[in-house]
Amino acid sequence: MQKHFIGGVIPGAIIAQDVYGTDGVLLIKKGSMFREHYIPRFIDAGVQEIFIEENGSMTPETVNTIRKSLNIQDVIHEKTRAHAQNQIKKTMMKFKAVSSSDIQRVGQMVEEMIEQLLDKKDFVFALSQLRSVDDYTYQHSVNVGVLALIIGIDLNLNKEQLRHLGMGAILHDIGKIMIPEEIIKKPAKLTSDEFREVKKHTEYGYDILIQTNIHEEAALIALHHHEKYDGTGYTRGLRNTKIPLYSRIVAVADVYDAMSNDRVYQRKSAPDKVFREITHQGDKHFDTQIMETFARHINIYPTGTGIILNSGHRGIVLYQNKLYPESPIVRIFLPKEQNPKRLYFDMDLSLNTKYYIVETFS
Repeated sequence: MQKHFIGGVIPGAIIAQDVYGTDGVLLIKKGSMFREHYIPRFIDAGVQEIFIEENGSMTPETVNTIRKSLNIQDVIHEKTRAHAQNQIKKTMMKFKAVSSSDIQRVGQMVEEMIEQLLDKKDFVFALSQLRSVDDYTYQHSVNVGVLALIIGIDLNLNKEQLRHLGMGAILHDIGKIMIPEEIIKKPAKLTSDEFREVKKHTEYGYDILIQTNIHEEAALIALHHHEKYDGTGYTRGLRNTKIPLYSRIVAVADVYDAMSNDRVYQRKSAPDKVFREITHQGDKHFDTQIMETFARHINIYPTGTGIILNSGHRGIVLYQNKLYPESPIVRIFLPKEQNPKRLYFDMDLSLNTKYYIVETFS
């Protein structure tokens, strides 16, 4: 660490020691990121010098500090997400005794999500960071519901249609309650027999939902969300527009969220790798129009993602670039030996085509 006059500290520098005023009051904690508006407050408190980290290289502490400062927000309220996950969990734990009143409560949560999404003039989907393997099914259900609704809004579905889509999306995996837990939570590749058993969850789900007061189009999502556009999916091997629209939407949302998160048998992939894998499958597995809509609302490089450029420089994503999603605005960190007076610089990759992202890290 090194002592600096506060007027010469570069915004973004990491503070190396707790900073106290002359009256002994703590002004800011060690590890915080220095901001320009701190200067008058420090001067008023009698502070003229502070210690900062000597270089701006990518340390885990630096990354975490910047991520916190970026105020990354979910597309729905945190309370709504938690309530929805809890309601899905309660519903699925009822096993075969899922009732119309359970479905009604889920419907109320879906309506709340719709209102929050319609309230936003512009949104991109970033996965919730609070994930656990044990609660994967419930978290996955909510994420699929949110992403399906975002796609549905872009496709100009009306509120009633959005409600049916959201209900079916959030309950698309309810049939898994009929699959033995040792198969669902098996931490290894399934045998052929086990996979055949898992595939039955689509029919089980439809049978459970159709016995409640849920709309049939919503129930059909449970049956058809594993169908593929080229007819190679299951349960019925439907092709093209023979697959109901809502199921085509949920198929994309389901695969994206599943690949983006840790499961009992497989580690997650980075968002950019998932995006490329899904778009590579293209019209083979998915409806092209839905894929294009999906692409408009996905953060290929979510805010806070660690990145490595083709030049070898390391940095972190600050903001998305709506017109050029593969070229976000990034903060690049410089080793002290390369430039002792500058800790970092910000770059819009869409304006600097010489540089591009070759790898991401968490």
